Amino acid sequence: MAFFAPSARIRGLAFAAAARRGAVLGFAALWLLANGGSSPPPGPDLHLTRDQLVRNFDTIVFHNEFDSQTDARLRKWVVPVRVFLDIRTGDRKLIEFAVAQHVRHLAAITGYDIALTDDQGAANVAVVFDRESAIEQIGLDYFAPSFDIKRVMQTNLCIGQYQSNDRYEIVHAVVVIPIDRVMSRGRLEACVVEEITQILGLPNDSDEVYPSVFNDHSIDVELTPQDIVLIKLLFDRRLEAGMRRADALANVRMILGEMGYGDGKAGAGGK
Repeated sequence: MAFFAPSARIRGLAFAAAARRGAVLGFAALWLLANGGSSPPPGPDLHLTRDQLVRNFDTIVFHNEFDSQTDARLRKWVVPVRVFLDIRTGDRKLIEFAVAQHVRHLAAITGYDIALTDDQGAANVAVVFDRESAIEQIGLDYFAPSFDIKRVMQTNLCIGQYQSNDRYEIVHAVVVIPIDRVMSRGRLEACVVEEITQILGLPNDSDEVYPSVFNDHSIDVELTPQDIVLIKLLFDRRLEAGMRRADALANVRMILGEMGYGDGKAGAGGK
């Protein structure tokens, strides 16, 4: 992604793809999540073949819309994910509610240890909310000096970025959401859902993946059944940080077979 950093180990995320769509804040969707909707559906009806799902996993995990170079290794978290909310302005209760519901949703989907923390020192993910006019200060607080956050935010509503180490383990991430601009356009949920999901290791956006929050032209602001499958695949223990792309995709194909996806339409896992 278009992230300027002093280390080649830093990988940026797709900046504000959700924000470029005509998404609206889904208070009804948030209510559903709060009332039991945080668990993934038992059998998504994707109407996609195993080949299509393997291709889409490859597109979202190993490719990058701002960089033509394919990532040759799988990058993922291997330690618990602890999310700290740096809320500098805005409706704290609404923000905390939206983020907490999505974090719980991701934890339920993945079975991974993903949770909020009030201890900034213990966090490895920061989600920052402030006015658009304070963007430059956020850049100073969280990004490398070479990263021109003000320029990036001219064409993006919200952004995310993650950093990985020499073992391709994601170790740190930042999400920036200008709350006044986001709320004025009704896109809080879109930014929260997409950016926090992407910093888990699904950095790309593509028009070829549909329906999906990773598609710039999709109207989805909540994770789609396909998104849930892609997230589950990434967090399967048989996919390890540093795994070569070809080996990871071979494992993805095998896992999808176990889930019931075959060469035709969605199989047992999608009926």
